[in-house]
Amino acid sequence: MNPQENRPPTLMVVHAHPDDEASQTGGTLARYAASGARTVVVVCTDGSRGDGPDDAPGVPRADRAAQIAARRSHELGRARAALGISDLVELGYPDSGTSPSAADSDVFSRRPGEPIIRRLEVLMGQYEPDVVVTYPPNGLTFHPDHIRTNEVTTAAFERYAHAIGAADQTPGASGTRKEPKFYHIALSISRLKTLRSRIERVLGPNVWTPPIEIGIPDDSITTSVDVSGFWDAKLKAVAAHESQADANDLLRALRVPGGETPVEEYIRVLPAWPGGKREDDLFASRVQL
Repeated sequence: MNPQENRPPTLMVVHAHPDDEASQTGGTLARYAASGARTVVVVCTDGSRGDGPDDAPGVPRADRAAQIAARRSHELGRARAALGISDLVELGYPDSGTSPSAADSDVFSRRPGEPIIRRLEVLMGQYEPDVVVTYPPNGLTFHPDHIRTNEVTTAAFERYAHAIGAADQTPGASGTRKEPKFYHIALSISRLKTLRSRIERVLGPNVWTPPIEIGIPDDSITTSVDVSGFWDAKLKAVAAHESQADANDLLRALRVPGGETPVEEYIRVLPAWPGGKREDDLFASRVQL
C-alpha cells in the first residue's frame, strides 16, 4: 500500500498574527480537526505590535514588545487547544504593525522574501499538505503583514506543487499523489452586510463592525465551509486572545445571534476553479497526478 494512503488528509493554514487563526479560519480548523484531518497552522509574526499594557517609565520598547509577544504566544497556545490544531509553527518574525516606519527595516513586511519563502517551502515538504490556505493578495484586511504572508506563501506553494508534479513524473513513480489545492480566505459582500446589519441592530450604530471594503462579490466565492457545529470552538479560540481589543470586539460581534448558517468562505486559486456549484469541502475534487 502506498504510504500516502495511510496518512490523514492535511490542511495547512498560514497566518500573519496570533488571533488570525481563530477569527478568520477557526471554524474550518475545528471542523477538519474533528474529522481526523491533520491541521497545521503557521503564524509568521510574533504579534509584538499588538495591544499590551500601557508603557511604563523606563521600560525599553524592545522589552515591552517581548512581553506582548510572550503573552500572545501563550494565548495562541490556548486557541490551539480550543480548535484541536495538530501542529503549530511560530516563525517569530517581528510584527510590522499597521504602519511600519522607515526605521522598521527588520519587521516581517520589510524583510527579503526569499529566506521566508524557503522556510515555508521546507515546512510544506515536511508536512505534505493536501490543502494550503492563506490571505488574498490584498491581505483581506490590507495589513502589510497579511499582504507579505500572501506573497511568501504563494511562492512557497508554487515550488511545493511543482516539486510534487516533477516527482510523480519520474520513472517508477507510483502516480498516486493528488495535486495540492491552494485557497484564499474570503468574505462575501452579502454575508458581510448581514453581519454588519445584525451587529448594529443588536449592539447599536456606534459599535465596531467589519469594514465593508473587505467584502468581495458573492459570485467570486468558490467554496463555503459549514462550521455550524464548530462555532462554539471558534468563539472559545477568539476569546483566548483576550489581550487584544480587536479580538474582543470581534468576539462580541460573533456572539450576536443570527438566523443564517455559520460558514467560512474561500476562493480556490489552484487548481483553477472550473465554475459551477460551490464546493463545500476544501479536500473535495482533488486531481490525481
